[in-house]
Parts: sequence; structure tokens; C-alpha cells
Amino acid sequence: MKKLTQKEEEIMYLFWEKGPMFVKELKEFYTEQKLHYNTLSTIVRSLEEKGFIDHEQFGNTYRYFAAVTKQEYSKKTLGRVVKKYFDNSYENVVSLLVEDENLSLEELKKLIEEIENSKK
Repeated sequence: MKKLTQKEEEIMYLFWEKGPMFVKELKEFYTEQKLHYNTLSTIVRSLEEKGFIDHEQFGNTYRYFAAVTKQEYSKKTLGRVVKKYFDNSYENVVSLLVEDENLSLEELKKLIEEIENSKK
């Protein structure tokens, strides 16, 4: 799975949250940024080339929809971060979260319990 630019990721979140859309509908979410229709259309086509979205045709226009789920993307992105910054060790990630107190001991115990239950 290819990496997304910040703007591509932002647009994917809109598809995940709002569902299938035409580019003109997507443009409505960018009233403050004033993104041009052609710019959005180019980004959407790029996302389609990368395999993140697909389309269905309605006359001479396309309605686009997510071809990759948010969960699939999250897993791949986390995997890249773990590989790049944590020596490919999820244990190192959890250790950092515990050390920085982003993950309490109770949350860690609950997580361990969930993992043990899922393996049964």
C-alpha cells in the first residue's frame, strides 16, 4: 500500500466518514480553503491510481468511494511507523506508551486480557 500525502489522507478521511461522493460534493467541504474543482479532481484521480478509491459512472460523471477501509490504512500506516521508528518492534511501541504514561497499567492489563481472549 502506497503512502498518502497529507491532502490525500485528508480526502480519504472524508470518503471514510461521508461515503461515496462526486468531486463537486467533495468540494463543498473545502469552502474556507477554496480548493479548485480541478485540483480536487486531480487528487481524487491520484487516489484512484494508488488503489485507495474507486468509482462508479453516472452518465458522464463519476461518483467515487473508498476502496480501502480506514482500518486497513491504519494497520499499514502503523506498521510503517513501527518499522521506521521502533526497529520493527511493537514491544518498543508499548514500552514508550507506558513510559510516557499514555497507556496506564490498567489499560495495559485490559489490552493483554483482550489479546489472550482473542487467541482462545
